[in-house]
Amino acid sequence: MLISSNKVVTVHYILSDDNQNVIENTYDIGKPTVYLHGRNQMVRGFEANLSKATEGQKLSFILMPADAYGLKNINNTQRIPIKYLKHEGKLTSGKQIKVNTDSGVRQGTIIKVGKFNADVDMNHPLAGKNLHFEVEVIDIRDATNSEISHGHVHSENDCGH
Repeated sequence: MLISSNKVVTVHYILSDDNQNVIENTYDIGKPTVYLHGRNQMVRGFEANLSKATEGQKLSFILMPADAYGLKNINNTQRIPIKYLKHEGKLTSGKQIKVNTDSGVRQGTIIKVGKFNADVDMNHPLAGKNLHFEVEVIDIRDATNSEISHGHVHSENDCGH
C-alpha cells in the first residue's frame, strides 16, 4: 500500500539539525508517530517526502525552513503579563512555554523577564532551521470514515467526540 491522502500512517523518525544534534527520536521514547496523511498534521515537506512511500520503507531527507516551520520572523514577539504565564512555573530567558492565543495554544520562547511582563518570541522553536529526517514507515492503513470526517486518527476507543 502506498502513502496517500486519507491513509493512517505510522512512522518512527529521528529528527536532527544541521550539526547532527538530535531534536526528536521516536525510537527513544518507544512510541511511533501516527498521523492522518494529507490533513496537515505534519509539516508540509514531511508529508510531501512520504507521499507514495510504502510500508517498511526507510527514507532520509532534509527540509528547508519554507517546507517546515518557516523562516524566523524577528518581529513575531509579544509582551505578556506574567500573571497569564503562572502555569509555566519559573520564567527564565530561553525557556520554551505554551501560550493561549485567539488561534489556540502556541509555543513560545522567553526572551526577557521583567517584574510584571515577559517578552516572548512566538516563532516556532524550529523556525528558520533545516530539519534532517531519518524515517521508517511502520504501517499504512485506510482511514475510517469517522477519522476522515473528523480529520484525525482515532484510538481503538474512537476519539470521544
